[in-house]
Order: sequence, then structure tokens, then C-alpha cells
Amino acid sequence: GQFGGPQQYDPKQLRPAHYNMNITDYHFDVLSNIFLQVSKEMGVDQPTLMDVQVVLNRSRADITTGCTVRMELSKKKNAQDGIDQLFQRLGGLDGVMAMVDRLYECLGVDKRVSHFFEGAKTNAIKRSVTDFMIQTLGGPAEYRGRSLQDSHAVIEITDYHYDCWMQNAARAMRDVGAEADAVDEVTVVLEPFRKQVLAHHYKQQ
Repeated sequence: GQFGGPQQYDPKQLRPAHYNMNITDYHFDVLSNIFLQVSKEMGVDQPTLMDVQVVLNRSRADITTGCTVRMELSKKKNAQDGIDQLFQRLGGLDGVMAMVDRLYECLGVDKRVSHFFEGAKTNAIKRSVTDFMIQTLGGPAEYRGRSLQDSHAVIEITDYHYDCWMQNAARAMRDVGAEADAVDEVTVVLEPFRKQVLAHHYKQQ
């Protein structure tokens, strides 16, 4: 329908259908670039490709607004109520530890990233991640590990892998009973660490 063919989808459903998906402008741009690349490989000429990009961008706001609105509301709640309340809503120490346990179960079977979570040091890394998560989410732990930038410098990871980790973290929280609002509030706490985790990757670009 967007490209002049038979109408198969109600455009009014775009926003509600994507509201609970964490789709940002970054993800929209990646999908758009893939679509354009495939179209180019199919022999679509440059003027038409430009028109395609214009059409795709008409849907950007409907697809990304849900994530933007939810994350902004979560940031405001964290700022207003403090991180301590979030830690308690997650179940305190037991809740966060259960979430990390479930996170590592999810990561271990996710073929996109499971190879990063293998080997003899996995348990030690998990303990370090647990301390980091407890501290970051307002709990009584002190993270004593290396900086995120240093500890990830030798690992070949990209935004794709960080997105996979974040998806698994959200799934782990839901699996141990966290409410949807709490998942969003944790997401906005963890997202800013992307730049530190991927600092080496960004320098290589």
C-alpha cells in the first residue's frame, strides 16, 4: 500500500503495533538501509531509490514514537522517584540476582551472542556483572571490576550485539516477573552504557 499497490495494511495500526517495541531511529535506519540495498541489487534505479526512501521515512514517527515516549516517561520517573525505588520494585537483592541468572540463561542459548558467554571465566564475569547491576540499579553492592571500556576493548562487539544483550535483559526481567514499566525504567538506565561498552568499536570506525 505504501508504494501504490493494493492496500493490505491499515496505516493507523502502525503506531499501536510498534508501541511496545524498543525501535529507535538507529533501528529504523538499519532496516531502511537494508531495504534500499536489496532494492538496488534488484536493479531499481537511483531516482526511484530516493523516492523509496521518502516513502519509508513517512512511517518513521509511527514506528519509533512508542519507544521514544515510553523511554522519556521512564527517565522522568527515575529522576523523580530515584533509582532506589526501582531496585525495590525489581525485588531487591534476590530479584536482581534472579534477573541476572535468567539473563545468562537467555544469553547462553541466543546464537547471536552465546559465543561471548562461554569459557572458564564465565562464572567470574557473571558475578562481576551481578555486582554491577545491583550497584547500577540502586542496590547495596560495589562494583570493583575494570571499566566497561577496558573490559570490552578486546571483544569484537557492535551495536547489534549490544541490542541483543538489551533484548535478553528485557526478556529476563519479564521472565522473573518484573512489570512492564520497571523493564522500561531499567532499559533507560542501561542504555547510556552503550557508549562505554562499544568505545573501542566506535574508535575503529
